[in-house]
Amino acid sequence: MVLIQTTHQAKPIEINQSAEKVIAFILDVPTLAKCYPFVDSVEQVKPSTYKWTMQERKVGSIQMKAFHIAKYTKVGNNVVQWENVQGGNMSSFGKFVITSTGANKSTLAAEANIETDIEIPKLLVGFARTMGNREMAQTWDAFTQSIKKTIESGSIVKVAPVEDVVKDEKFETVRLKEEKRVENYNTMVSDYYDIVTETYQSGWGNHFHFAPFKNTTETLETAVKRLEHQVADSARITKDSLVLDVGCGVGGPTLEICQYTGCRIRGLNINKKQVGIATQRAKDLGVADRASFDHGDAMKMPYPDNTFDAVTFFESTCHMPDKAAFLKECFRVLKPGGRLSGSEWLQCVNPTEKDIVQFIEPICAHHSVPHMGSLQSYRKMMEDAGFYVHIAMDLTQEGDILRNWEILDGKTINTFKALPKGSVDPTIEMMISGAIALSEGARHGAFVLGRFLACKELPRSKL
Repeated sequence: MVLIQTTHQAKPIEINQSAEKVIAFILDVPTLAKCYPFVDSVEQVKPSTYKWTMQERKVGSIQMKAFHIAKYTKVGNNVVQWENVQGGNMSSFGKFVITSTGANKSTLAAEANIETDIEIPKLLVGFARTMGNREMAQTWDAFTQSIKKTIESGSIVKVAPVEDVVKDEKFETVRLKEEKRVENYNTMVSDYYDIVTETYQSGWGNHFHFAPFKNTTETLETAVKRLEHQVADSARITKDSLVLDVGCGVGGPTLEICQYTGCRIRGLNINKKQVGIATQRAKDLGVADRASFDHGDAMKMPYPDNTFDAVTFFESTCHMPDKAAFLKECFRVLKPGGRLSGSEWLQCVNPTEKDIVQFIEPICAHHSVPHMGSLQSYRKMMEDAGFYVHIAMDLTQEGDILRNWEILDGKTINTFKALPKGSVDPTIEMMISGAIALSEGARHGAFVLGRFLACKELPRSKL
């Protein structure tokens, strides 16, 4: 659970009614509540003390039914304040300031503070606070306008909050075109992970890949480890195997497979910082005698021919500009009968121009990916390298991949895109922009998660 604090100071608005009548209206809390946009019910629990229950909001599998208890009192001649009372799953406190400006004229200003515990990835905490403040401003602007119109008309008038609408569906101009990403892939990918690794670890853990979810309650940790075990099992990795994990990150899948199977395993990574982190993690887990990590380029592997029993990968080949060269290297370093097993980011077959401009290019640009292949192109490259391909499948066949980005619903995405530049930490902004590109691409079918299994030189009859 993460505490999200939001605050808002509503600009003073003019009301064509006396300050005394405005104060009396605000102290009539059940009537006042009818002006609030998202309230479900309000009930009095003690004198001057009320329980506010908000409408339920659902984002993916996350359901939020917030309620708070507050005591309302008049302070001095022109202030009505509310103080939080324990017993709710959120807290709210603040004040209304009513100033007389004439016989039947006054101004109303408000200051509100809300604190809510919510289950969200740590990665999104900064964004959630920014988004919460924006939504709160929209809600309270509508609330104060509703109060004004209700007092002036004598009947309840409920003003709807302004919704963020993004007319231009395209993302900001990408930072590098495909040819530049191919040309600069080495420094581009390494620099990218220098920037995002700590944020990934704090918000996502040590397993830097997605997975299909079997149901609405399965956790991300369970889903990714289940996929890692599946990849290891299909590669027939045992305690006697020597395995290479390509693009190993900070060693999440590498060390999981090592502990799961008891194998000896090496991780290969183009980013020196992650190699150091993974090496230390192996020591901390007590498996440094079986798990080690090397710095190197997977398109030019620093290993002899016929070395490994299996090669695994988890969404790492997308960073490689020459995927065919990588697959030829896998074939070279595998022993006869060795297996290549992993999962990868893919684009759909025959993407339209809209798919490329609106989804694929933003995904690549925000994640330092030179370009993406498809299920069919990977299968062909594997076969051209000499592999017999047993599995080339869309992981949506095994579960729900959209849950990887479930918190990014339509409202959240529109709010983020409407935020002024610089509202969120630049690293978080880049990562959320990339996550939105992935989620929108997946929802439209332009982006796919794939799983592969291929074998070196063994005919199908001997599987």
